[in-house]
Amino acid sequence: MKTIHRSHALSHNHPSEILARKDFSTPNLALPAMKQALHPESEQFVAVNHWEEPDPFLLSNIIIETIRMLDGTDGFITDQIFEDGHHHINLPFVSELSKIIGNRHFIAGPSFSRVPVFLQSRLLDELVSHDVSGVMYDLRGQDPDDYRLLQPLAKLKIHAKKRIAIIPVVSDEQQKMALLASIPFDVVCISD
Repeated sequence: MKTIHRSHALSHNHPSEILARKDFSTPNLALPAMKQALHPESEQFVAVNHWEEPDPFLLSNIIIETIRMLDGTDGFITDQIFEDGHHHINLPFVSELSKIIGNRHFIAGPSFSRVPVFLQSRLLDELVSHDVSGVMYDLRGQDPDDYRLLQPLAKLKIHAKKRIAIIPVVSDEQQKMALLASIPFDVVCISD
């Protein structure tokens, strides 16, 4: 089981980190290069969400240019592929991102948990068909012992099989252990 920690600091505390602010927006763009120079052995992912940009055309270009600037990164996370209140995915944009990201990881961000439960499997299949390697599922602030809340996540995990990683996002180590006692996962993200 692998744990990825969200961070917005230059640390060597964790072998695998997501460089992002607390809202999973893009970090200071000097941070990934500095992290790579100081700790080349660590695995790093970078969130490329630019929440402040309202124009869809500019937003897609900013995300693409951000990805192009970050050569040494192992993967990218974005929530800004969802449309219509998380009912659809911008498939042309996902396809373009998939080509630019290439053989690195492309992960749909934690707002996937806002996709209505009846659409989650269909949207997951669309992401798989566009070479997305993982989907984050936000459980921060949720009770890991509430099986009613965990049921959609368990169904999604069963549907995903080994085609795509389902990555729950939890608040701390205690919530992670409680979740793993109910549902086993290969990867978990801790983000306070």
